[in-house]
Order: sequence, then C-alpha cells, then structure tokens
Amino acid sequence: MASSRRLSGRSPLVRQQSQITSFFSPGKISKESPSPSPDPSPSQPKEKKPRLVIPPSPASGAKVPLTAAKNGHTKEVVGKRIKVFWPLDKAWYEGRVSSFDEMSGKHLICYVDGEEEALDLGKEKFEWIGEETPRSLRRLRRMSDTVKMACSSADVDNEISEEDTADDKEWGKVGGEDAEEDNSDEVELEDEDEDEDEEEFVASSCSLSKNSTGSKRRKKMNIAKLDCAKKIKFEKNRERTASKASLSMAESNAAAPLNNDRRVQVLDSIGSTVTVEAAERFGKREAEKFRFLQEGRRDVRGRRPGDKSYDPRTLYLPPEFLRTLSGGQRQWWEFKSKHMDKVLFFKMGKFYELFEMDAHIGARELDLQYMKGEQPHCGFPEKNYSMNLERLTRKGYRVLVVEQTETPEQLEIRRKEMGSKDKVVKREICAMVTQGTLMEGESLLRNPDTSYLLSIAEHFRSLEVPGKGGVVLGLCVVDVSTSKFMVGQFEDDLERHWLCSILSELRPVEVIKPSKALSPETERVIKNNTRNPLVNNLLPFDEFWDAESTINEIRKYYSLSEHYLAAQNGCTSADNAGNCPVDLPDVLTELVNAGIDGSYALSALGGCLFYLRQAFLDEKLMKCAKFERLPCSGFFNNLQKPYMILDAAALENLEILENNRRGGLSGTLFAQLDHCVTAFGKRLLKGWLARPLYDIRSIVERQDAVACFKGAGLTSALEFRKELSKLQDMERLLSRLFVSCEAHGRNANRVILYEDAAKKRLQEFIASLHGCEAMIQACSSLDTVLTSTESTLLHYLLTPGKGLPDMCSVIEHFKDAFDWSEADRTGRIIPHEGGDVDYDAACKKLKDIESNLMRYLKEQRKALGNSEVNYVAVGKDLYLLEVPESLRGAVPAEYELQSSKKGYFRYWTPKIKDFLSELSQAEAEKESKLKGILQRLIGQFSEHHSKWRQLVSVIAELDVLISLAIASDYYEGPTCRPVIKEVCHENEPYLSARGLGHPMLRSDALGKGSFVPNDVRIGGVGQPRFILLTGPNMGGKSTLLRQVCLAVVLSQLGADVPAECFELSPVDRIFVRMGARDNIMAGQSTFLMELSETAGVLSSATQNSLVALDELGRGTATSDGQAIAASVFEYLVHRVQCRGLFSTHYHRLILEYEKNTKVSIGHMACQVGKGVGGVEEVTFLYRLAPGSCPKSYGVNVARLAGLPSSVLQKAARKSNDFEISNGKHQPVAEVKISDTETDEGRTLIKKLLSISETWNLGEDSRVVTLSLLGDVQQRARWLVLGK
Repeated sequence: MASSRRLSGRSPLVRQQSQITSFFSPGKISKESPSPSPDPSPSQPKEKKPRLVIPPSPASGAKVPLTAAKNGHTKEVVGKRIKVFWPLDKAWYEGRVSSFDEMSGKHLICYVDGEEEALDLGKEKFEWIGEETPRSLRRLRRMSDTVKMACSSADVDNEISEEDTADDKEWGKVGGEDAEEDNSDEVELEDEDEDEDEEEFVASSCSLSKNSTGSKRRKKMNIAKLDCAKKIKFEKNRERTASKASLSMAESNAAAPLNNDRRVQVLDSIGSTVTVEAAERFGKREAEKFRFLQEGRRDVRGRRPGDKSYDPRTLYLPPEFLRTLSGGQRQWWEFKSKHMDKVLFFKMGKFYELFEMDAHIGARELDLQYMKGEQPHCGFPEKNYSMNLERLTRKGYRVLVVEQTETPEQLEIRRKEMGSKDKVVKREICAMVTQGTLMEGESLLRNPDTSYLLSIAEHFRSLEVPGKGGVVLGLCVVDVSTSKFMVGQFEDDLERHWLCSILSELRPVEVIKPSKALSPETERVIKNNTRNPLVNNLLPFDEFWDAESTINEIRKYYSLSEHYLAAQNGCTSADNAGNCPVDLPDVLTELVNAGIDGSYALSALGGCLFYLRQAFLDEKLMKCAKFERLPCSGFFNNLQKPYMILDAAALENLEILENNRRGGLSGTLFAQLDHCVTAFGKRLLKGWLARPLYDIRSIVERQDAVACFKGAGLTSALEFRKELSKLQDMERLLSRLFVSCEAHGRNANRVILYEDAAKKRLQEFIASLHGCEAMIQACSSLDTVLTSTESTLLHYLLTPGKGLPDMCSVIEHFKDAFDWSEADRTGRIIPHEGGDVDYDAACKKLKDIESNLMRYLKEQRKALGNSEVNYVAVGKDLYLLEVPESLRGAVPAEYELQSSKKGYFRYWTPKIKDFLSELSQAEAEKESKLKGILQRLIGQFSEHHSKWRQLVSVIAELDVLISLAIASDYYEGPTCRPVIKEVCHENEPYLSARGLGHPMLRSDALGKGSFVPNDVRIGGVGQPRFILLTGPNMGGKSTLLRQVCLAVVLSQLGADVPAECFELSPVDRIFVRMGARDNIMAGQSTFLMELSETAGVLSSATQNSLVALDELGRGTATSDGQAIAASVFEYLVHRVQCRGLFSTHYHRLILEYEKNTKVSIGHMACQVGKGVGGVEEVTFLYRLAPGSCPKSYGVNVARLAGLPSSVLQKAARKSNDFEISNGKHQPVAEVKISDTETDEGRTLIKKLLSISETWNLGEDSRVVTLSLLGDVQQRARWLVLGK
C-alpha cells in the first residue's frame, strides 16, 4: 500500500542495510556487486518525470469495467467496512470503502490508519465485516513490483583493494542519494496508530528503481528476478526488543530521568539494558567477546576500578581484541573507549547508528528496532536527529555525536594524492549533548521551563582569616538556551542555607564540580536540594580551572572576537591581539578586580567553560553571552539590600514555585499570578517571585506601573497581549540564531549533512525578524498609557533610547534587504538592490558583461549590415549569433559555425567566447554570494545582539506587570494596594492587615462555606511583635501563617493583596518552619530536619525579618518539645525582636506570656458541642480571636478521620484522665498557688461577670465568650487541683 507520508528535503525513503551491516562485518565484499549510477549532488535534486495524464473518454456515459461488473460490487458497497488480505504480510487489514471510480472500476479503500488505496475487488481477497472497533495492527509497507538492487558495500576491509575504494565511494553515495520518486514503495514496519511524524525505519536492504512502473500491486516478490548479485530474504528486519508490557513500562518511566547510580550502571554494562529477548539473541556473543568489560576491566591508562585514580569514563581495549575488528569497528571503538559514559550517535551516510551497548539503550529508550545480525545495532534517519537527541538527554543520558567529515570521493582523493592507507572515511566528534547543554528540539520553544547547568567551587577560610569563619562558595549558573551566565561568590554557614536557597529556586538539571574536592556537607546539600541532576566530576586544575587559568581563557575568547578587536585602538591583527587590553563584561571585570573575593566564582566559571568546551558550545555561547550577577551573591551590603530573601524552606513551605505534592505548579503562587503570554515573561515572573523587592522606592515604582494597566489602561494592555499572543520564545530563538553564526561543532563546514540545515536556519531567521517587529509594534500600542500616567518605570521602559532600544531602523533595513514572505516560501533569499554589498557587486559585474554582449551585437549588425542578426540560445549554448542564410558569404572568417536551422546559421566568435567565460565566472560568483547571503545577514543581525536582548527584557517586564494587574481580578473578596512605610526612629517594624484573604484559596475550591478573612496586627510602636497562636487541630493555624507570609511576598513583589487594607514596613527575609518532613537517605529524622531549619532561623533572622513557626517541638517527647519551643520563642521575642507568628499546642507556653506586652495571644475560634458517647464535636470558625484555646481537640480530628466510635470514646476518657493525673502530680510549690490564690480567685470572678454581661450580644461575641469560659475553666482547675 502506498504510503501517505512523504519525506521532505533530501531524506532517504529507502534504507540500504547492506552498507551498514557490511561496514561492521570483517571480510571482503563481493566484486560482483554492481555500482549504482552516479547521483546528483544534494544541491541539485533529480528531475522528476512529468506524470502521464490520460484524459477521460468524451463519451457521456462511462461503462463499468468488466471486472467490476463480474464481481457485482459497484456503488452499492460504498460506506461498508471491509477486511483486505495482504499476501506479503500474511495478515488482514481493516478499512472502509469510501468511493467507487466508474472509469477504472476500482474502489477507494480508506484503512483505519488514514491511508488510502484504489483496489479492484474482483482481484483481491477480502471479507465484509460488521461495525466494530478496529484493532491496531502493524504491517509491512509494500514494495513495487520491479525493484532494482543497489547493493553497496562498506569501507572496512583489512586489505587495500580496488573493490574497497569503489565500495567506500558507493557507501558514501548512499548517504548522498536523494529521496526516491513517490511511486517507489518501501518495506517498513509501521504502527497504524502512530503519528505521521514518527521516524521511519526501512527494513529493505535494496534501493528501489526510480523507473519502477506498475500499479503498486500487493503481490509476493520474485527474489530470483531481482537485479542484484546478492539474494535477499524478506524477513522481519528489525526486531522489537520488548513485549508490549515491557514497552509500556518503559514509556511510563520515560518522563523520569535515571538517577546517577542507575545511569552509570546502564552505560557501564552491556547487559544492564538488554531485555529477555535481546539477551537470548546477543548474550552469548557479548559474554565471550567482551570479557574485558567485566572482571578484567581497566581504564585507558590501565588502572583498575579499585585504584583511586581510576577513570570510569574510559576503557582499555586489549590488542587481541583490536586485531579481530574491521576498520569500521575499530573506528567506533576508538571513540567509544574514550567516552564510556556517553551514548554514541555514529553518523553513516544519512543515518545515525547505535552499536553494541548503545544499541540496547536506543532500543529501550527510543523504541528503535534491532537490525538483523549477531551484533546489536539500530539507528534512525538524520531528519529525526533533534527528536531522538532530546528524548535521550531528557532521560538523563549524555550523547556524543560523531559526524562524518569526509565523503568517499574525498577519501579516494586523499588515498591517491597523499598515499593514505585509510579505508574508512573521516569522522569527528562534533557535539556532546546533555540535558543541561541541549539547544535543539522543538519543545525548547514550547516549554518555558529552564534547564540550568550549575558549577560550584568551595573553600574554607576559617583558618586563613581570623574572625571570619564559614565556607566560601563560588557558583556559575548557565542557561544554555539563552546564553545567560550568572556568576557569584558568597560566604555560607555550616548548614549551607544560602546554597540550599539557590538550589531550591533554580533546580539545576546538571551539576559540575571538582572531583573529590567538595566537603561532605556541601555534597549532601546538593543531593538533597536538587531533583536528581546529572553530576559531572572534573579533575581539579586540569579540567576545573582555578581563577588565573579562567581569566586567561576568557581573555582569549574576547580577544579573538571581531567585535572586541574592532573596539581596540591599533589592535587589528591576531598576533598582537593578545597584548592589547580586552574589554570584559562588567560582571567579570568586577570579579577580576575583587581578587580573593571573586576568585572562587571565577573558578566555578572555569569549570563551566571547560565542560562547555567539551560540548563544543564555549565559543558559540561566549560570543554573545549575557553575564549577570548571581542573586544574593554578596555584591551588595546590608544597608542596600535589593531583594527580600526567601530561603529553601520558605520557597517549599509557602509553595511559591512548586507544590509539595509532585513538584508541579498546581496550587502555587506562581500559578495564581501567571497570566503571561510570553515564555520569557513566565521565566521572569519566576525570578521575581523567588526574589521580591526590598527597596521601598523600587516597590512603589512597580506598584505604580501595575496600577497603570487597570481601569482605563486595561484596553491598551489587552492590545499589547494580543500582539504578543502568537509570539515564539524570542529569548531562546534569538539565542539559537546568535550561536548559529559560528561555524563550529556540528555547524562546521566540513561536516557532511544531508538535511537542508540552511532552510531551517532561514526559517528561524525570518521568525526572529517577524518576532522583533511584533515586539516593537506591541510597545507602540502602549503609547496611550504613557500619556495618562506618571509612572517612572513605564516611562523608562517605553521610551526609545532609554529602556526600550530604538531598533525600528534596523528592522526597516532588513525589510528593504529582501522579501521575507518570498524567502520563507522558497527557502532562498534573493536580496533587493542595496540589501547586500557583495551581492550587488556581483550583479553589477554580471550586468556589465551582458551590456558588453549587447554592445557587441550592435557592432556585428552594423558590420554585417543587417538588423536581423540576433542572439539565440540552443540548449546550453547561449548567445549564438543567428545570421540569415543570405549573409553567409559576408560572415568573417573568425565566425565559428555551431548549428543551423532552415534559413539561418548560428555562430560563435572568439570575443563571444571570452564574454561567455566572463559571464560564467560572474554567475558563479553571484551564486556564491547568494549562498553566503543568509550567513552574512544573520551576522549583521547578531551585531545588535545586546539590543535585541534588551528589547526582549523590556517585553518580558511589561508582560509580567500586566500579569500582576490581571491576577488581582482572580482574588476572592476585596483587594488593595499595600502601603509600604519605611522604618524610622518613631516607627518600629510592623505589619497590619484588615480583612486579609488568601491569594490561592477560593470558596468554589473549598466546598461548603467560604474562606474567612482575618485581621492581623504585628509590631509597631508599643504593640506586640509576635502572635502566639493556639487553636484546635485543623482550625486554620497553618493557613493563617501561610496567608500572612504570602501577603508580604505579594506586597514586596509590587502586586495587590487580597485584603481591605494592608500596611507593612519592608521585610528583609521570611523564615517559615511548618510541616513534618524527613530525609531518610541523608540520615535526618523529622525532628532533626525541624531543628536544623530552626537553627537557621535563630542564626540569620534580623529585626526586619518575618518568622512563621508552626508547632515547633512536636517531633519528640512533650517535655523536650515544650522546652525547646519555649526557649526558641523566648530567643525570638527578646533577642532577635523580629515580627512573627508562633503556633503551638503547648498551652503551658500561653500562661508564661499572657502578660508579656511583646506577645499577643490569639487562637483560631471554634464551637464545641457534645457528640455520641461524650466525644466532643468541634465546629471550626477559622476566625482569629484574642486569648488562648483551652484544648487542641485532637479526638475531634480522630472522629473526622473515621476512627471507630469505641476507640473515640476511650480516647476521650483517657484524655480527661491524663489532664487530671497531670494536674494531681504537679507540685503545688512549683506554680506558687498559695501566693496567688486570692488574686486568681478575684480574677476568675471578674471574668465570669464579664461573660454574663456579653452573653446576649452578637454571635461573634459568643464565640469569644466560649473561649473565655474555657479559659476560666482551665484556671479554676488549676486552682482547685493544683495544675
């Protein structure tokens, strides 16, 4: 059945397997293999023959053909379901009869996979079937009736022979062949329910004839008639490596990357990835042939795994093993033995091949099929490179791309001219790709998430600098997709809280570190605060450079850059460029000038650059790199903090960026605020949320800007969003375009590629131009906002020449240079006049030659005295002088007769030949300039890379500001603009909220009832700075703590807050300790984790911090937990004196602070009633009320959880007994009852009178009264029982 799929470009439709299998098979190739006909170059595709169109008969009524009449099936079967038998597959396939052609007598069958075929049912084996769900089958694509075998051989013989050379040449030509004509089918395994874009694997080892004719009938092939010296068995060429169950299991695990231990195990051993079926097929060979991979394993320097210097990335190949290899096998093993930790994509012609242990990974992870033969081997076409590369790297593998850099023709020339004895074409490593270095793949332009690459250096300075303890960490964080480098150095504490915060925000997918140089504590922090990243250990100094080596390498990058060389005075040559001063980015200059305070950041950058060099990305990225300071990296002092600090615990407990369930976005503050229409806007919003502002002026400026996009400004904001709604990820698209300027790595000119990479680059270039134009137009749509606002931030962002770069003239230049639409349609740039100087010069030269030819024609007309003399073209012969037959006698002797026709003779003259020679050279030069026009235009575009990036930054900031303005409409209840006041001598740090709601919780998500807002007051002159909070379990204590912290984050983010009124002085850092978490793998219990986070609070909190501690001390015995909670609370209240909320179930703590003016006692109100069996039933009111809650009502939670009533009743009795027994056993003298009995009695009476007076007031007062009654009851018990 002819496929409905069509391969674009020059991808092969037919896979010649013989060239692959023979490449890795020792021995000579048969001399009888015919050489295929020469193939045109990839730039000159084959000419397709015009289709033969047979017009219909002019008769008005077409007769039904005899075959259709005989079988009796005509129009009446249209719409019926049918099952057709395919002899080649020996299987039935279902479809539906969609139409009937009376001219041909054939029915059009539409199969369940969407493919169609015209069949003469009288000649087919078929059955009619009822309406039922069709099965999804696999089938072999048919081959044409006539097949011409192009049996090629490989370049792997151990002896040089003429056959070897010819075979190498033909093997290379296979890679360069164009796609076969559409009328050539191929044998291919295909899932009926697979997507059309999925890769195709051709199981045939023969090339189909271009001249194949026939009706594409499905009949069995006559192998004896095939024009090939080799007989072919049509077997199942590629085999599945797993059953459907194992494949589905692999698919379910595909999303989760391998952990580092499992990744090493997979790459280290051949058998670790083999399924049962593959083990049976390959196990015996691998056990016998690769014994050196097991017990006798050594690295390339002969060191065994027990050696401390052993390098598992390399492998020693025994000489006796090498002697058994063919030339191709030897070449593959030479690459593999130096990169055992990577999967090799080994280029052969138009295909990337995976062999040995890599083939097992390809079969398992990429669902590739094994080729036939005893050696594990699978592959995929070049057009599927990006897709498979991305799939494999996303699963945590390193991929080494080995490209072919020589054609067989070039190999032949090298052997003849240089006397080389090589029998294998040259191949080079052109890329090393991991999840952190991935730059290709369509998902990068669709998914805004960032895959960070992090490099870390560490140094202990406690012994060197007296009085300055701690650990100095240098970090370099790279986003390869945007060419962004964040570099910084800071001093961390022993628990590495700063490092934890950065790791929790960035979640790097890859970590680079010096081997065995980091402390165990830092190693533990990296492991616990990342999501299973790929870890790369580099050798200190040699690979992980120190600061001095890094500076030298950086200067080399920028001294070789033309942009920087042009800026130097008198430095125009590469020889003296190294002696000239080099302009480094500001961030790097600061680090260099900082000396020891920047040396470890530079060292981290050095490790990163070495790693990027191995990936062939260093020169690409450094050319247009954007360097930034690492946030909170010590570049600012305590008096000028630009950001509020949210550590790892705060980010996780408040669910700012990720939720605590699966690390997703659902229920996070980011998800609530994210209404951005651009991917780069989403990334900026994440950065803002992780680092809210601290400077009051900056906060107010952002608030003013957000306010401009509400009310009257909303219309302009929506127009702005409409302009950008279809915009691609311009930040990544531009970065990809900038790095494509460098002919480096896989982009190098010597790399043999058959896919049209230039066309793809042209499409990206045009998309970038359209995107930049759209961004400029979007900014102009906000001009009306500027006229009605005084926002300094918006005026800065939207004023050309200030925040907004003036790029209109540049866009107009490229508009005048060429037709964007025409170039996108044709895949070729034809520059307008003035668009390219070099091309204009070539065109002018061509026109001058043509003018000279016309001038010469006039001279010949005048010499012959006849105006009928003219130029004609006959085939490839141009500018022939056509002279009438009557003038033959007057033709000069220098005229050379070329051809004639009736009444005319055609001549060339020596001068015309000279002109034609010049014309040919001029046309070649023009074509050459035309081929280089794209690269020159991209180079001109990239010269403004800093301004294009600035334009993207402006758009991203505007997008986020509008998103914050829109987000306030999604809050429930009233919203307000927070009032930020500076702390002065008359004003202490404070926070005041009236009617405070929750930014993420809404009534429609809560089921019954609605969210209850609360009033909160913390700090201020003469006011308590801490709220000591009690209340029943599930009463809303943790929710209140979170909503206060989230409101502070929103306020300093510049957004509105869900409250009637909200005022605060800036918070420099939020500390949150809530929830029960452990880390068993790190040997940390829940209680240890809790106290570790608390220790960070006590050591780092300042007077301007906000602390939220939830039920501290619950992970141990009551006495110990209560003692720790009391001590921590006392330290925060009296020593740190910060603002905070402290929830607890230790009611003894309430008694200690009820008269302390620095502490406000509060509880989450509830109503208590008696249920079945005397069990208390609690109704939660979720309202913050003054005073304490008498009990925690844990038995009520047990009731809600569904514990049996007998258990609940017994628990209630034991609870009462426990309270009584504790009261009886408490020494009376310890609480000094005798000294206070009279005063307490009076106090109880006064409270009872107050309760009786307020009982008839409103319902809210009754709630407070119930709490007071509980308090009176507790105090009475205390007096009577001595509690």
